[in-house]
Amino acid sequence: MSDEHKEYDGISYKADDRMPAVFKLLLAGLLVWGVCFMGYYLFSGWSSEAEFAAKKAAQEQAIAANAAASAPQTGGAGAHKEGALADYIAAGKKEYAARCAACHGADAKGGIGPDLTAKQYKYGRSEQAVTESVANGRPGGMPGFRNDLSHEKLEGVVKYLLSL
Repeated sequence: MSDEHKEYDGISYKADDRMPAVFKLLLAGLLVWGVCFMGYYLFSGWSSEAEFAAKKAAQEQAIAANAAASAPQTGGAGAHKEGALADYIAAGKKEYAARCAACHGADAKGGIGPDLTAKQYKYGRSEQAVTESVANGRPGGMPGFRNDLSHEKLEGVVKYLLSL
């Protein structure tokens, strides 16, 4: 008896080393697809990160263009800046009431969180330090609001806090 023909319990088996045609077809299709994939995505310079950055830049330009078009035109540049500061403070006061008053009190004199009317804060009272505290939070219970507040709202809260 040779190795090709085996017999077990009266049933003879013939060893067949050939791959079925269906598997050959699937393998060939996979190889063609892989080459096309590499040619298009890997060698063409396509990048989902670059595409995302381009879309985000276009969206930011559209927002800036809309903001510039809808901004009220005033005669004096100094009056415009004062008006913008007052608008930031008013918007910041609303955001403070919605997000911060529960811990720091409606009058910002403190509660669970520290007194925000003090002349000096634990992490500094500069605009940069307050922005860092509000955006990223601080250890000991202060949550960060970077993901919850837009840049304008965050700046409004900071301007309001510094005006106290």
